[in-house]
Amino acid sequence: MEQLLAEQQVVEHKRRTASDPSPEETIPDINVGTHFFNQRYLFAFATQGEVINHLRTQTLNEEVNKMPDTLLKWQEQQPRVQEFALAERGIADSSSPEELPLECAATLEGIASHALFRKTFMHLPFSFALVEIDKLVAPQRSVNLDYVERLQVAFRDRTSLSELIGICLSPVREMPPIQHLEVANSTHMFSSPNTDLRFLGAFFKKLGQEDLQFAELGGIPAAAIITFIGYGGAPVNVFRWGNRLVLNNGFHRLFALRSLGVTSIPVVVQHVQNIQLEFPPSVGGLPREYLLGVARPVLMKDFFEDGFCVTLKAKSRVRGISVQAAVGQFDVPS
Repeated sequence: MEQLLAEQQVVEHKRRTASDPSPEETIPDINVGTHFFNQRYLFAFATQGEVINHLRTQTLNEEVNKMPDTLLKWQEQQPRVQEFALAERGIADSSSPEELPLECAATLEGIASHALFRKTFMHLPFSFALVEIDKLVAPQRSVNLDYVERLQVAFRDRTSLSELIGICLSPVREMPPIQHLEVANSTHMFSSPNTDLRFLGAFFKKLGQEDLQFAELGGIPAAAIITFIGYGGAPVNVFRWGNRLVLNNGFHRLFALRSLGVTSIPVVVQHVQNIQLEFPPSVGGLPREYLLGVARPVLMKDFFEDGFCVTLKAKSRVRGISVQAAVGQFDVPS
């Protein structure tokens, strides 16, 4: 009898242990993905699927929880989007770029002769022009409002044409520092808060005497491959097809300037002659068939229409790039 009672006590103890875990065994409540920035999202021109995916993957949980309300607002805006599509049919093809004043010629010549500028715009014929912000086709769906606020402070007293040339056309501008870490297996990691960070190519380099200090594994160096990590070209530029101008770079600067009351800005115009060969398959995630083929695509002015945008808490992120040297070494038949 005593043995039976003892066994029952053991079973009861195990049951209580399983049902009432000690504080040490409970899962801690740890918040994940709490950092955010304020984002203006042009949801009215996105598809419903795009809106759902954007909220689900790019925003905090509180925005995800408000998804039904956001989708209802999206549905309410669709008749207005269709009205704009009909009333402004062809507006994207009515841009009239203007030549910059002659007094700017020397400044523009200096910009065009800069080595970084020449390499950035070596693939297509280009020109400088003054263009209307509102009529630019805008491939981008969202705006980082926190970044725009910093730009507004920097640009507030710099809206003269000479200042705008520096802001919009200079081949160099102040950029955030890039962080670097070498990890295992000859892998190099780079990161930046600016999502324009990118891989700029890898090229054969003829060795010079100064390169030998980097040959840390010894041996007799004979050749090197140099890899470039950095940012894209700084000048605001557009692709031109007929009278349609598609913004390619400088979106946040244009948004900040437009919000300060600037309506026209100097840009680099890249002239496209052959769509299939010279125009990228997509810009900002939107296919060229939409950007060039739709009678009334999304425009910069849509970001300033009441009701077309929502303000979201988007997950903070930095741009990261990993570069790894992969080497294959074999003995093969001669």
